[in-house]
Amino acid sequence: MVNDKRAGKLADLVLDYSVEIKPDDRLFIQFDPTYSRYATLIGNKARKKGAEVRYDSMSLDPRVLRGFIERFDMDEWQEELKRKEELASWCNAIIRIYCDSNPDYAKGIKDSEKRIAEFSKKVVGPYKEVLYRPGPHRGYEVKWNVAGFPCKETAEAIGMNLDEYIDFVYSATLDNDWQKMGKEMEKIKEIIDEADDVHILVPGLTDLHLSLKERGGDICDGHVNMPDGEVFYGPVEDSVEGFIYFQCPTKREGLGVLEGIRLEFENGIITKYSAEKNQKALEETLKIDEGAKRVGEFGIGCNYAIKKPILNVLFDEKIGGTIHLALGDSFSEQPLNNGGGLNESKIHWDIVCDLRKNPSDLEKYPGGKIYADGKLVHKDGQWKI
Repeated sequence: MVNDKRAGKLADLVLDYSVEIKPDDRLFIQFDPTYSRYATLIGNKARKKGAEVRYDSMSLDPRVLRGFIERFDMDEWQEELKRKEELASWCNAIIRIYCDSNPDYAKGIKDSEKRIAEFSKKVVGPYKEVLYRPGPHRGYEVKWNVAGFPCKETAEAIGMNLDEYIDFVYSATLDNDWQKMGKEMEKIKEIIDEADDVHILVPGLTDLHLSLKERGGDICDGHVNMPDGEVFYGPVEDSVEGFIYFQCPTKREGLGVLEGIRLEFENGIITKYSAEKNQKALEETLKIDEGAKRVGEFGIGCNYAIKKPILNVLFDEKIGGTIHLALGDSFSEQPLNNGGGLNESKIHWDIVCDLRKNPSDLEKYPGGKIYADGKLVHKDGQWKI
């Protein structure tokens, strides 16, 4: 896959457009060691541009992560946090290569849901507080990008031929005009910004209200994720009311796949919840902290080159014709009028609701609508603007 010419083009796109690597930048590359060749390709290109590069495969190594969860050693966890915080403090740019050779690394470990939730709370959350420190680059000091790369494990998980999946990934990344998409999303942002009431309706499945009063959004046009394509907001924290059903399956790190999640909200807090598959993982996630029971982000997928979910949130949350809610942490570094919010949590978990109509499965995909202050602006996956 690294020998595919498109791999080099994707690396150039991420370095030149997304992260805008400059001479003397300090770039930190995170990757699953199975895909070390691609990390090296990106690193070599960055060095040629004058950047200093450090690599980190330990953070995403499923064998290492399994050991942390299995041993449940707080001293070991503290050492890992110190290591990660040192790298986060050193860098002014980070690229995380988003491909996972074993998403079920904790399978078979007793109480794995509780253990992973605790690891997220004690290690991952504090590390991210250092990494995502406030600064001038889109609200952060560190320039960052999560870059999707084709991996056979994901292809196998979703039953897709590897060559087909490789084409899928490069189509979602290389075939888009990111500046043009950004301008199109600005139009969407204009009609949603500061809406006192956003109403999401999917007959029989979702009837949810939230407020964006005095809250503006931000657009994601390839600088933070690759692929990208969403408009996002930090909704007013106590405004979320009603219920929502997420048709798209999702993964929690190390906990496997969750399907058919349904949430009910009152005054912004989840009061009832269920999942058709893997409800225990949902329960443990919601126990991480109080902020995990609130919505930190409301996002609107705008990348119509991505047409179906693939159990990879980097792609799934961008699907044109969908919306997503992130439970947990808001982007607090962002101003409230530019995608920011006030909710705090150790997690940020995006889950996708599909508004497109599928005639072959109308029970699950009957189509949906978005109203902004009573005006219909989106129907069955298409904008009415």
